[in-house]
Order: sequence, then structure tokens, then C-alpha cells
Amino acid sequence: MIFRGLLFLLTALTACADFRQPVRTIPLDYGQKLVTLSFRADSPIRRARPNCDCTSVEIKGQQLDVRVDTSGFVGEVEKTIDATTADGRTTRLVMRFRMPPALILSTKTLRWQRGAAASPATLRLTIPAGSPITRVTEASLSGSDFDYDPRKGSNPREFHVIVTPKSTARRLLNRLIITTDSPDPRYRNYIIYLQVK
Repeated sequence: MIFRGLLFLLTALTACADFRQPVRTIPLDYGQKLVTLSFRADSPIRRARPNCDCTSVEIKGQQLDVRVDTSGFVGEVEKTIDATTADGRTTRLVMRFRMPPALILSTKTLRWQRGAAASPATLRLTIPAGSPITRVTEASLSGSDFDYDPRKGSNPREFHVIVTPKSTARRLLNRLIITTDSPDPRYRNYIIYLQVK
């Protein structure tokens, strides 16, 4: 078993040896819609297959030029390309994109235990500096099993929503929808789940 593990590790390292930097982390700016980058191999590249329609490639000898449409990216996104060099080795090239959060949520789910007290819980929202959001315009519920009270914080970039289940006697699942004034649709709506389980 140890021998198989070592063999796998050596095979993986050999496959990556053709490319000088097979894994890249790429920070994105708010609203960024396109990234171009290049990967360089030690031998000519024969084939390259992106694993997403958002990625296009052009082979130029030992260089692989890549264009990635990032217009739909939010948060952290990973994309890959399988590239084969002239010696027949295939390497998975990995691109890790990181978009800063446009709205910081204290949680993505507010939970209560079934049968416990129906006590209020607070969702805190913060708009970071530089965000394409300037304010939260609305908070709305998808159902009628919870009461909610949206409030502005002491800082104009802070917002709070106090949520209370009407009952915890049975299982419940609703959504709280936060709407912002962002002109970019990626940052316009946020969903927070409200759950009694």
C-alpha cells in the first residue's frame, strides 16, 4: 500500500515537471470580467483542453496563453486545463480565482433547534470599503414562518436583521433575501437560510 502511494506521488510530480507553475492563485478586483495569463512548459505543448466554457486557450510552442471570462465569478472559484506536452505527459493546470466579498455576512444560515425557545437571532451585514455596494436596499422573506426586523447599524456600512421564528414546534426552512444597490448583478441579491431542525 505504501509503495502504491509513493508511485502515485512520483507520477504526479513527474506530470507536473513539464510545467513550471501548474497551480496559480489569481486575485480578482470587483467587477473584473476577464483574466489573461500564460503557462510555460519545458517542452512543446501539443494539446490543451479547458474544463469550462469560460476558458479559452491558444498554444504557442512551449507557452499556453489562457483567457478566462470571470464575469460570473463570486468568491473563490477554481478552473482547470488538461495540457499534454510533446513527450505525451498530461498535466492538470489549476487556476484559483479569489474575488473579495462585496458584502460580509455574519452567517449564511440562521438555525434554531426544534422544540427550543423561539428566540431572536441577529444577522449582521457589513459592506467593506471599495465594494460595488453602497447600501442594502431591502430585506424580504420567502415565507411567513418567521418575523424579521431590518435595522441600520451605527455605521452607514452596517446593517442588521433580527429574525425570530413564530414557532419551533416543527421543522421549517425559509429564505431571507437581502437586496443591494449594486449595478453588478453578481452582488445584487444574497440569500440567507432560516432553519428550524
